[in-house]
Amino acid sequence: MEKFFYPQSIAIFGISDSPGNLALYVLENLDRFGFTGRIYAIGRTEKEINGRRVYTRLEDVPEVPDLAVLVIPAPAMPDVLESCGRKGMRHAVIEAAGFSELADERKALEHEIMRITRDAGITCLGPNCVGVINKENGLCTPFIPFTHDEMREGGNSFITQSGGLLHDIIHRCAADNLGLDKLVSIGNKLMIDENDVLEYLIHDRGTHAIAVYLEDISNGRRLMELASRTTKPIMMLKGNASPASREIASFHTAALAGDAAVAAAAFKQAGIHHVENIQDAVDCFKIFDLPLLKGPNLAIIGRSGGQGVLLADQAHHLGFALPKLPSSFFDEIGKHTKAGVIRSTNPVDLGDVWDDLFYVEAVEMALKVKEIDGVVFYFEYGINHDVTFEILKGVEKACCSCQKPVAFCIVPDRSVWFSLRYSRPFPFFTESDRAFSALRRSLDHFRRTEREVSKRSVFQISEREKMTEDVPRILPVSETLSLMEEYGIPVVPYGLAGNRAEAIEASGRIGYPVVLKRAEPPVVHKTEAGAVHLNIKNNIELERATKAMAGDLYLIQEMARDGIDTIVGGKRDPEFGPVVIFGLGGIFVEVLKDVTIRVAPISERDAREMIDEIKGAPLLKGARGKAVADTESLARAIAAVSRLLVDQPGIQTIDINPLRVFEEGKGCSALDVKMEYVGPYPQNGTRIPAKGT
Repeated sequence: MEKFFYPQSIAIFGISDSPGNLALYVLENLDRFGFTGRIYAIGRTEKEINGRRVYTRLEDVPEVPDLAVLVIPAPAMPDVLESCGRKGMRHAVIEAAGFSELADERKALEHEIMRITRDAGITCLGPNCVGVINKENGLCTPFIPFTHDEMREGGNSFITQSGGLLHDIIHRCAADNLGLDKLVSIGNKLMIDENDVLEYLIHDRGTHAIAVYLEDISNGRRLMELASRTTKPIMMLKGNASPASREIASFHTAALAGDAAVAAAAFKQAGIHHVENIQDAVDCFKIFDLPLLKGPNLAIIGRSGGQGVLLADQAHHLGFALPKLPSSFFDEIGKHTKAGVIRSTNPVDLGDVWDDLFYVEAVEMALKVKEIDGVVFYFEYGINHDVTFEILKGVEKACCSCQKPVAFCIVPDRSVWFSLRYSRPFPFFTESDRAFSALRRSLDHFRRTEREVSKRSVFQISEREKMTEDVPRILPVSETLSLMEEYGIPVVPYGLAGNRAEAIEASGRIGYPVVLKRAEPPVVHKTEAGAVHLNIKNNIELERATKAMAGDLYLIQEMARDGIDTIVGGKRDPEFGPVVIFGLGGIFVEVLKDVTIRVAPISERDAREMIDEIKGAPLLKGARGKAVADTESLARAIAAVSRLLVDQPGIQTIDINPLRVFEEGKGCSALDVKMEYVGPYPQNGTRIPAKGT
């Protein structure tokens, strides 16, 4: 990747002096940005453009350029790439569109490009991209005209699948005076994908925070592994989240763990900040330009009591605390009030303080309070530019000296607002809810980096685990229950019977009352199909039930005692591979969708976190007079399901519904389980060791 960001020489293909020539825009961008390397223009007509000779043949260029920027029609791409290969070039940015993003039949052209570049040893970025920007050396290859002053140099970098969003974030960051370092448009990702660029930026000294926009994820597990190994903030905006169509899923797990839900869970698991829009990403750039918030305790300072009430509500909603400030803090403020009216509260109302510059002192005093982790400073009155500038400068100094963040929210006069944007690089917010949300991300990031950053390849996926296009089939009950037992997932005592006599024998061995289910042929929804009979108390009732239930094989189970029903399952996601899902049964999962998801494998500690995350968690912990449930055995079962999915690549979906959890110390049992598989039957005896708890 180094040559894509730090080429010493560039060849631009497609140059002409025709109005609107896109390759010429690339050349002009490089000149405006002060690119430090050598530039060669390649076109059809030999002439001079912008003081540079235009070469008609790459062979005539006096050196082997480090980077080719191809702004030519798609059909011409193979011939030009072959000439790059003959010249000995090894890196190319294909900015042309008209490939597979336009029509499936254009994939043949992409395959031809892949063949040529691989034979020649050329690595390509794109196609259908706008290239690379590097503020450090003046590299700017987009065919969109930019000016150097539009981008202040800083530590924020951006990876995008959309060239248009690169343009968007540049202007949004410019509007907030936020510095940028490296921006990359990856387009169709023919060779270089988001993970290749992300890995480079993670190790790049000039990059401190990374935002990513994707419409599809090339390798979700590699993405998670990279993110989990760095302390740099990574923000992810995932487009294409709404499915074009929804099928009626036969398995609850498949319906509940949709692609968007899995992606959101995977991002959270890997420490990636999932943002909803570009402005959210810009807000993250702002807050990560400040010291990290290292605890939940905030001081809120403003000059409006009503605004303080609203700010306190916003803080509470996001889990922040507003601790009491020391009396010495209010004693000092009292010296600067006009009417001597000051309340000893947090939020702090400075409406009676008319010395605007004292607000900086108040912020600094709050930052120096040991129990305070950060400050939200809200200033909504229109004041003159000079005073506002001094306040902003003073807040910046206090923030740096105390190494605590100050989320500065200001809504000044409109004319002051525009000049203030460019007066200093210190970030500020115009909406308090965005400030609080950004602070929450800062706190979450600090807590995540305080834990050990992953050094193990826990998210790697082997070739045998990758998705298959085969049609899945329901695994027979005998193999399903055998796998459950092998992985230590408790099942209610059971027996299999091929006829009534065997059913009676099995029921006698288990002990009445029992449940009778049709095992073969398989049925997805047993109750609706009349394939289940509950609470059978004796042989007579059993004979009556078997007569009413046609089938080749019966499953007889012990009638389980009361407990709390949960759902535990898993599936193979096309982007992240095996994932595990957990929630409470009944209305919680069917109506409220109260579930949580993790990418497998997970540890028992991870499983305990899943249990604590659902809204219905209090019901497992003795709420409303219920007995405390055996959540330890539940966590072991969830972790075991995740291991089964990783070990057994043929298993596509697992649905344990319900997994009944009994009171503390009494364990849990699967009452009903279905598995879908492809290929040969899953193999027993291929377990991997359990991860650490």
